[in-house]
Amino acid sequence: MRIIIFIVLIGLVPSLPAGQENVSQSPERFGLEHLTEYLGLTPSDISYRSDYTDPDSFRLKLVADLMAGPLGMIDYAASLKNAHVRKQPEVMARILFGDLKGEYQVNRAKPYQADIAEIQGRYNLYYTDFNLNQLLTRAMKYIDVVFPRSAEMMLASLSPEEVNFLKNEFKELIVMSIEEEFYTVEQNDSLEKTEEAYSDTFVSFGTRIDKDPLVTAGIDCLQELHLEINALRSLLQSGQVTAQKIIEGTGYLPANARTETYLGQQPGWKIGGTGNDYYSGDYRFILDFGGDDIYDLSYDAERPHGVIIIDLGGDDCYRSKSDFTLGSGCLSVGLLLDFGGNDRYDARSFALGSGYFGFGLLYDAEGDDRYDGDTHVQGAGTFGLGLLIDEGGRDIYNAALYAQGFGFVQGLGMIYEMDGSDSYYAGGKYKDIIRYKDHYLSLSQGFGYGLRPSMSGGIGTIIDLKGNDNYQADIFAQACSYWWSLGVIYDSSGNDSYNCFQYGQGAATHMTLGALIDDFGSDVYYGKGLMQGCGHDYSCGLILDRHGDDAYIAFDLSQAAGSANGAGVLIDNEGDDRYFVKRTDNTQGYGNPRRDFGSIGLFIDLGGADQYRGNGRDNYYWQTDSKWGGGMDIELNPTDSLKNDDK
Repeated sequence: MRIIIFIVLIGLVPSLPAGQENVSQSPERFGLEHLTEYLGLTPSDISYRSDYTDPDSFRLKLVADLMAGPLGMIDYAASLKNAHVRKQPEVMARILFGDLKGEYQVNRAKPYQADIAEIQGRYNLYYTDFNLNQLLTRAMKYIDVVFPRSAEMMLASLSPEEVNFLKNEFKELIVMSIEEEFYTVEQNDSLEKTEEAYSDTFVSFGTRIDKDPLVTAGIDCLQELHLEINALRSLLQSGQVTAQKIIEGTGYLPANARTETYLGQQPGWKIGGTGNDYYSGDYRFILDFGGDDIYDLSYDAERPHGVIIIDLGGDDCYRSKSDFTLGSGCLSVGLLLDFGGNDRYDARSFALGSGYFGFGLLYDAEGDDRYDGDTHVQGAGTFGLGLLIDEGGRDIYNAALYAQGFGFVQGLGMIYEMDGSDSYYAGGKYKDIIRYKDHYLSLSQGFGYGLRPSMSGGIGTIIDLKGNDNYQADIFAQACSYWWSLGVIYDSSGNDSYNCFQYGQGAATHMTLGALIDDFGSDVYYGKGLMQGCGHDYSCGLILDRHGDDAYIAFDLSQAAGSANGAGVLIDNEGDDRYFVKRTDNTQGYGNPRRDFGSIGLFIDLGGADQYRGNGRDNYYWQTDSKWGGGMDIELNPTDSLKNDDK
């Protein structure tokens, strides 16, 4: 029979401070120290050693450090929130690159340094405007010289066969087919064996890949181009010159002159005016000065190359005719910079801020935009950096798999949303045939993923600063991770809704980490199980909500649940909250006694008139019949003065 022990606060526990002003540390830190002391623990007892598993050479230092101190996820998430500088995407990119350092990596290779002789004399000048020529010259330096040479440095230790493996077989470890739903047992076994063989093949040579020169080259290019773009935009905004005047070009060409020998006119390059332009094909560079444009773009992954697209304004439509387009760095660098308008991005896979052995960035400065894609899209990184930054507007994100802040092996993927009430949807296409007949895999929305047991995963994160946002997913999503990786969502304000069926909302499975942090707003968290602060198998899952009247609904193994030596933490600082669970034997402060030393479940509510259906009660301490599982509901702060503050 289960035993729930309730302790009335008055007279039975040490006196608590009357208000937060008497507490030297943050409310959540106070709650952690107080509850762990009550359970005979300390916060530092939540820690996992690297040698619990056989280490591999793909492990990221940041993930390894946080595994040793998982509660540091709170500060790390805050550092990401504060990292971006408006109109300077290169700042965020450079900070994230620092987080892609290997666990035992000492030195980081720099990109190829172009010699002046490699740049001069390549092309004649076609345009007469100095600012335009400066921009084109810098773009040419990177597209023609720095990117390809840096890619050669990345792959220098690989054979041609191994490079071809990256272009073809390796991506099969990520992509799925809807036909798999109808495979026979024999077909599924065959597919599994094939993927295991691909994994073994990659492990045999993957540690010889050095992504650093190419990713850094992309960030350097972004920084240099942004300076030139800003100078050009300032010139246009001043009214000193028109776009039409800038792109007039030279008035005279020698007889029999080959146009492709002129800067900006070379094959794969296009300059568009302020009208409604149409672009179709595989481009290396596009600069468009405005208008409602249509882009039908393709990319040949067998012949990787850099891609830079700059659109200065207009309601544009970007469409993929192949994978690896629209802000996609496939064994190279892909930059898509859109500075205005309500835009539509309709992609296939490996797009919309996708770094696949490279650096992919999609930067949208303003407007109500819509982003649609399939797999490895919308801020997704594999052996590289995938970044989507949207600085304004009410935006819609739809994807199927491995998307919306996804980090695979040696990769980091992020969506950084600055303003507007946004909608995130991931799933609905590829069924989770192993567990269910009516649910779909998402593996998205702040999701880190590694391949157990030989390849540690990466970092996936969503940072959303403002707006009433809606997060919708199915299985594995919303600040979740699998195998030596990290998944993070930090939503700073707004009345948000989080809906996920299983494995989500601050969940971690198998030597890994997940943290969902929401600062302001009255939020709703809904799901079935293994969520809302759940850590399974040497993992730590955490959910922290600082302000607002929130509702938490789950079925089982949720709301501060530790399983198989995992740790699950739920902290709600302020507000009149509601907590509902279906099963009470493994929720609301539960740590099961697996193996020799059990698990940890910490349920902490620090203020408000709260309602419970489950183990908890308002203004009580409790322990569950488990190993180091329990909770507390106290009045650390008499009122939630900020719960209606959306700032």
